[in-house]
Amino acid sequence: MIRNMMLAAGLSLAGVPCGAASGVDGASFDVLGSLMETRRAEINSGDILESNKEEAIRYREKVIAGWWEFMQARSGARPGEYCAASFLRGKRVKRERVDGISDGMVVTLFGPGGGYGGALLGFSPLGSEHAFPRLGNGTPVRVTLKQGNLQPATLNAIYTKAGAKAPPMLLFAVPSIEALLAGVRDDWHFEVIYQGTSIADIAWHDGLKARDELKRCLAGGGGHG
Repeated sequence: MIRNMMLAAGLSLAGVPCGAASGVDGASFDVLGSLMETRRAEINSGDILESNKEEAIRYREKVIAGWWEFMQARSGARPGEYCAASFLRGKRVKRERVDGISDGMVVTLFGPGGGYGGALLGFSPLGSEHAFPRLGNGTPVRVTLKQGNLQPATLNAIYTKAGAKAPPMLLFAVPSIEALLAGVRDDWHFEVIYQGTSIADIAWHDGLKARDELKRCLAGGGGHG
């Protein structure tokens, strides 16, 4: 997705403290936090809509296929600020009676907002069980980011949460929204590794649609589901 631009950003961030992304605060993303809380509750429900089997199957297949949601991640944001595109996806779990869902994950592309003028790439788990670390808000985290067929890059991410009940989120700083948008590919795969353990593994589709929706929002068109 974010070709050599992301690798260059990673190299520049490798020795930079979390203050380099001043103005980034997960609490600013309250709209996204509410969305993730809702989707996590849905995905983690042991028997999603058990009373309506057909609807439950449709929802399960939607989660396994993955989908985009678009928004301004902060309530009350001015036009063109806090634009975000989130791709949500889970994995199929084979069961004797009915297949389930596990390893729910969301990857989000953020535009600038507030005191932060760059862009962000964020990962959050949606499963009830995950391997994300539990750290203080704003703590720098050393991780390895794998993208598509590119060489892995070890760099700093920022640990935060978008709400008291929202899942943790790791944010990677990108120099500018223009650089982020220029690197978007239609289909792309990410993996984040922390202390030798894979904590995020997600592949998206329709990335060009997300890019175009972000451009619309950045131009003042707002965000919509």
